[in-house]
Amino acid sequence: MLVAEDDDQADGADGEDAAQRTPGGGQGEETRADRFFRQLAADDSPETVEAVRALLTRWEKLGGWIGHGAGQVTTSAFLMLGQAGAPGRGIWPLTLYPGTGRGGTEVVFQHLAAREPFTDRALRAEFLRRLNELEGVDLPEGKLELRPSFRLSVLEKDRNRELFAETLAWFRDCWENREAA
Repeated sequence: MLVAEDDDQADGADGEDAAQRTPGGGQGEETRADRFFRQLAADDSPETVEAVRALLTRWEKLGGWIGHGAGQVTTSAFLMLGQAGAPGRGIWPLTLYPGTGRGGTEVVFQHLAAREPFTDRALRAEFLRRLNELEGVDLPEGKLELRPSFRLSVLEKDRNRELFAETLAWFRDCWENREAA
């Protein structure tokens, strides 16, 4: 299982540097992935929970991996590409948080701005434009240096899930082709 420390995220550290490989939970022990979904199910609809499960499966099929935060109160999920624990060799477009308080999908423009090829503001703006095509998402362009978020419930709609999957495939392609640019 791959994990990242939530507390590091709150302090401004990034998921790539905090991500690491750790053994799964022992018999009868709750894994971080299980805790993430338990927390999600406690505050979100069954439709949202299933939409998030489908999203994470789709991300893994695109070649990504999921890192889970270590937080007990809020266990996050990072959509990662690249090598775990290898600074400069990984990237993530989003962090998912369960719950009605901080819950949602955080778009990490702030961290992307320091990682090729997304140091190019035009690429981050295109990512934002693609996300804004989802019904219920309206991220202002002024947030391209920050970490804005939107509710996970937007993924309940079939069309939004398809657009989101296309956007994540585009993100992956941009990152994988960064050397060719």
